[in-house]
Amino acid sequence: MTDTPDPQSTESEGGDAEEAGEAAGPYIHAHAQYIKDLSFENPLAIDVVTSEGIDPQVNLNCSVESTQLGETAYEVVLSMEGRAVQDGKTLFLVAVDYGGIFTLTNVQKEHIDPILKIHCATLLFPFARAIIANVTREGGYPPLLIDIIDFSQLYQGPRNAQGNGAGGNGAASDGTGGNGTGGNGAEGTAQA
Repeated sequence: MTDTPDPQSTESEGGDAEEAGEAAGPYIHAHAQYIKDLSFENPLAIDVVTSEGIDPQVNLNCSVESTQLGETAYEVVLSMEGRAVQDGKTLFLVAVDYGGIFTLTNVQKEHIDPILKIHCATLLFPFARAIIANVTREGGYPPLLIDIIDFSQLYQGPRNAQGNGAGGNGAASDGTGGNGTGGNGAEGTAQA
């Protein structure tokens, strides 16, 4: 977007840089995104590729953490872990920590945390989802296609839990609307 000068303005062209920055709206810039950690365990690989009718239950845990790197720069890490279980046996375990470096400009302090843990996590999600789908496919299973995650609901979980006297800085949700406590950041569980 470009700012168009007000023809009735009495300020000289160029004006105060601080005022110009405040006039421009909030801005998020994604500098980089990367795999921070990736793990795939396939303890029953031989049994799985030689058998028919595999229909495991897959549980997914998801969390979002952020770290301030500079005055306006932040690292956001989306962590997702999926475990497939059938007949009490773990078929596979996949985990990815997918990170991004973001700069937030002209963002009010009280909006920084939700932007990082909702908006930035939403930007990272499709890439982490694709990594998990590819890794499980390469492990001999159908691709694990994770449903879209509502990071806003995930983020609100800790606030709802605190309002109910549960405390804690994170939240865990079993996908049915129940809330609990978790660690730093926003966390949740779901069925995949």
